[in-house]
Amino acid sequence: MFQVIKNEPTSFIKARKKVKLPKIKSAWEDKNISSIRQDLRKYILENEQDSLCVYCEKKITFDKRYSNIDHFKTRNIFPEKSLVYNNLLVSCNTYNRCSSVKDNKKQSIVKSKDDYLKIVDVVVENPDNCFDYLITGEIVAVNSKGQFTIDTFNLNDSSLIERRLFIFQSLKYFGNLSLAEIYTSFGYEYKSFIKSIYPKLKEL
Repeated sequence: MFQVIKNEPTSFIKARKKVKLPKIKSAWEDKNISSIRQDLRKYILENEQDSLCVYCEKKITFDKRYSNIDHFKTRNIFPEKSLVYNNLLVSCNTYNRCSSVKDNKKQSIVKSKDDYLKIVDVVVENPDNCFDYLITGEIVAVNSKGQFTIDTFNLNDSSLIERRLFIFQSLKYFGNLSLAEIYTSFGYEYKSFIKSIYPKLKEL
């Protein structure tokens, strides 16, 4: 996970101001919002998230088959935040992780408003203070909030571990490049893992 700097676009400001009841769950379904939803997903993804899932950091597109605008604080519990821009993040649609597991009533460990205080909010805090990574591809918590967040989004799903491990094995051949050069070569996918692991290569 990585910190996100939000910058609300004018199109969304104008649209939400037209919604008569903005603090109810169904406000998100208002025609003024639904008409710009795809453009909003594209804007958030490309301008604020480096085209990455905000939770697992997989590279995704704004096509609704592959991504969705996630209400970090779900509308079911926080209807008043339905149109709060800082509550809107883009997640991948991958089964059994990220927003799909957080918002699944049967699977989710997030059950109440208090539980959201246990999750890293990437808009207001730096995830680097809550996580570290192992060369085996696992993300590990450095505090209780980090652990609850890992469990909430299933960030140690086997497919994620395998992908991170593959990146680590590839990084071993690029030990003399700067981090900026590594991003140029590899792209920003799983950038937090790369930022954490790349300096550790010199210690091996």
